[in-house]
Amino acid sequence: MNKKFLNILFICLISLFLISAVNAANSSKVNETIGSDNTFYQISSDLSNDDVQKMFDNSNDGDTFEFNDKEYKNISLVVDKKLNIVSNKNSVIYSANQITEKAKDLGISNSFGFYFTSKSCGSVLSGITIVASNSDYGIVVDSSDNSTIKNDNIVGGGNGILVKNADGIKILNNNISKAQNNGIRIVDSKNSIISKNVLSYNKRSGIETSDIYYSHITNNTIHHNKFNGISMFNKSVGNVIKYNKAYENPNGIYIDSQSRNDVVNANSFTSNRRNTNYELGAFESGNGLLFGADFKTSKEGDPSRLEVKYNVLAHNEGYQAKNNPDLPTFKLGDNWFDSTDDVNTFVCPMLLAGIMKMGTVSFKNGIGLQMYDTKGKPVKEFGTFDTKVNVNGNQYTAKFVNGKATIDANLDPDTEYDLEVMIGGQPVKYKYKTASGEKEDNQDSKTSDTTDGMRGASGSSSKTSTGDVVEGVSKGNSQNGNSTSAHYSSNKNSGVFGMNASGTYQDSSDNGQNAQTNGDVNSGDASNGEVSEEGKAYEIVPPSKISNEVTDTSGLVVLSIISIMGMLVYGYWRRDEFE
Repeated sequence: MNKKFLNILFICLISLFLISAVNAANSSKVNETIGSDNTFYQISSDLSNDDVQKMFDNSNDGDTFEFNDKEYKNISLVVDKKLNIVSNKNSVIYSANQITEKAKDLGISNSFGFYFTSKSCGSVLSGITIVASNSDYGIVVDSSDNSTIKNDNIVGGGNGILVKNADGIKILNNNISKAQNNGIRIVDSKNSIISKNVLSYNKRSGIETSDIYYSHITNNTIHHNKFNGISMFNKSVGNVIKYNKAYENPNGIYIDSQSRNDVVNANSFTSNRRNTNYELGAFESGNGLLFGADFKTSKEGDPSRLEVKYNVLAHNEGYQAKNNPDLPTFKLGDNWFDSTDDVNTFVCPMLLAGIMKMGTVSFKNGIGLQMYDTKGKPVKEFGTFDTKVNVNGNQYTAKFVNGKATIDANLDPDTEYDLEVMIGGQPVKYKYKTASGEKEDNQDSKTSDTTDGMRGASGSSSKTSTGDVVEGVSKGNSQNGNSTSAHYSSNKNSGVFGMNASGTYQDSSDNGQNAQTNGDVNSGDASNGEVSEEGKAYEIVPPSKISNEVTDTSGLVVLSIISIMGMLVYGYWRRDEFE
């Protein structure tokens, strides 16, 4: 009996071994079923591009393809289904320099790494490094509505990412560099979100737009590109450009579009440099903001007029903001030019500029600085920048976020201090009193001693006694100075619009009425957000059906083994009957 039991146990062990071997073999195959509807494919680097393309073509909407080997070479894949294409190990894909037969059949005439067609709407490409040095594009999104490109590194290509004729595209958290043209080029598209990308060392612009509508370009870091940080061409309607940082480009942002209902707010366009080889001419470079000759917008007072306010425009080698000499004067909103006076704003003579001011706000046991608009109201939506602050011989860095900077300096409550804030390369003095320990943090101080609206490059301070706080502005009696306001000039004819870089005084009494539209921005259907149907690269030809499908036979193999083992066990038990 013991011998019979041992024989049965041996047969069972053999069965388990065979089943395990089958499962192990299947785990190395390209697919594994997830749920009842979608399939998960693991793509190994020894598969050819044609093999992977066939798998794409034979997949179903919602399937996932995972690239997790270190490198994949000569890749050029057309995505013609709603697919999730991912890598959890930041696999490197080297795109091909030739056009595949699949692409030729669809009328595509440029090389690429990935091409998303109109049949791939809702697809996701995530976590992959694409080296497109030998291709025209890293990624093309053509009419693939609601698709997402996120967490990718894209190096090289004519354009890192090209989006055209698409609605609802999301380009998020990517690092895009060294393209022969633009990092991202978006054309004839609407409702796109381009956010939190780093775009650098591209040979034209970090982001270039042409005929875009109701899109958001926000929180991107754009630097060391050879044309502009952001370039806007043709029609631009209802777009929001906020919280971007553009530096070390020839221009931070270049607006050469017909703009309606656009806002360019709370960006930091700083430290952009002159370029003697700039294609528009060296004198058109080195600006934070530059309007091109084809820029048009609605008349002053029209709510659809381009809005430019609460930006940081500072430390640019040319102008902080510059208009095209062939255009009429344009009135900007309130912006920060890192200047304590109206003379050193370095704004082009063809622009009127509302000059924001900096003041103090009490902060418990520390230092509080606040940005104010030209009406003396504290600003909450604002670009970011750093400045140095000295107090009692100690130096701190104040970082402005949402219009306010706070420094935890462990100062004594209800104590007056002398502050020096570096503005425009000069120390500007403040009399500052911390909030008491009983007050809330960031509470406005009623004893704020500052300069006359931060005016006067010498940095001399004017002292004010205790007064009332109205809309964040301390007002009091002047002592040893001529200031009537703690934060900005009360003379509306000498503090709202300032001197330009040439030293010519800007007349604020005009109220911007000279800034009329140059041409008719209202022509066409752009105001309705309609997207032009022109410029499509191809007309999709239905692909031929491939009969051989990737199937999972592991279940049948395991079932067969179990059946055989069952018959062996049954025969062993019946052995005595036949002997």
